[in-house]
Amino acid sequence: MRRYWRFLRTPHVSRLIAGALPGRLSYGMINLSIFFFVQNVSSSITLAGFATGVSTVTSSLTAGFRGSTIDRFGQTLPLSVFIPAWVTSVVILSRQTTVHGILASCFVLGICSPPINLSTRPLWRVIVPEADLRTAFAIDTTLMNATSVIGPVVATRVALHWDGRTALTATAVLMAVGGLLMITMPISRQWAPESRDRLTRSLFTNRQFQILAIEGMVFGMAWGLLDIAIPAISTLNHRPSLAAPLLACLAGSSVVGGLIIGGRKANVTPLQGFRVSSAFVALAALPLALTSPGPTMAVALTGLGLAIGFAQVYHWEVLEAVRPPGTATTAQAWLWTVEGSMMAAGTALGGYLVEHISPTAALAGVTIGILISTVFIWVYASPRLQKANQPISLSKKIEALADTENANE
Repeated sequence: MRRYWRFLRTPHVSRLIAGALPGRLSYGMINLSIFFFVQNVSSSITLAGFATGVSTVTSSLTAGFRGSTIDRFGQTLPLSVFIPAWVTSVVILSRQTTVHGILASCFVLGICSPPINLSTRPLWRVIVPEADLRTAFAIDTTLMNATSVIGPVVATRVALHWDGRTALTATAVLMAVGGLLMITMPISRQWAPESRDRLTRSLFTNRQFQILAIEGMVFGMAWGLLDIAIPAISTLNHRPSLAAPLLACLAGSSVVGGLIIGGRKANVTPLQGFRVSSAFVALAALPLALTSPGPTMAVALTGLGLAIGFAQVYHWEVLEAVRPPGTATTAQAWLWTVEGSMMAAGTALGGYLVEHISPTAALAGVTIGILISTVFIWVYASPRLQKANQPISLSKKIEALADTENANE
């Protein structure tokens, strides 16, 4: 804990955390705000779910493009375009009453999603020393996980106490406030994209990134299965109210896992940490299909969330170590595109398994997907990600020296 107090006293750290928080909370609220609004207007749960899915899928598929704009133009211009566009889209959506109007608004809303999270991550390298990067990544991961838990709760309370339109309005206000804080932040305005070597302009031709993308596809599919399996099995066991606390166990323990890793000294290389934490994720996922809604599933999900909290921090470090120069934002954005798309596919597959086989089959699919991901990391990925098998600071020094030598040739 002392390490965190010292970290928070670092100049600009508190400002960056506070500046990103409203936008992240807005992101945590948006899906349920859309759901409740559409359900209020149309009285159709099916349309509400479909509209939410349209926004989520379009946001995931276009994340790479939005990230690339930051690596090309800096942060101020893209944020100044996407934030007003997104807020306007939310307001327009809140005035729709027809099916076509709702779906069209959700489609545009997803495309306009502001790159708040993508903008935050590269700033840590600017404001904290190399020794504190692991703590910074842990704090950032924790805040994203925490707002993903708190946001739906806030959206639900607002929607049920008032209505879905009010929840959408609150979501838009939070994003506007958060966007203004980010755009006016000096470190954000002064941040300049990294120089890009001509040979590293195409991210998808980079072997290390391809490996992380494949792993993300498998893990994203498993996560999509889990998202649908937990509420489905709770409902079929006539205990639908347990779905929310069970998901909270998963998300809450991932927050704790991230904080534990962030509070430790960076004496483990990113690749070592990623390998070990992925093994813990696999072990925690093994008993899932044998549990039922209640204490056994809560314990299993708590262990799984804790291990995932570990893995998320190390995953960020691995990506930071192996990504090509000039892709500080683009690399993470395209990984989110890949993972988000496969999560959507996993959700669709999970719905089929739940309806035509059983929710237990969907839970078994989660375990199988995570096991495949872990084996891939240990057997195939690790030998090819050796650049991440050293402290990030050292890998970046080597990269800088290489750039200098190339410039002198």
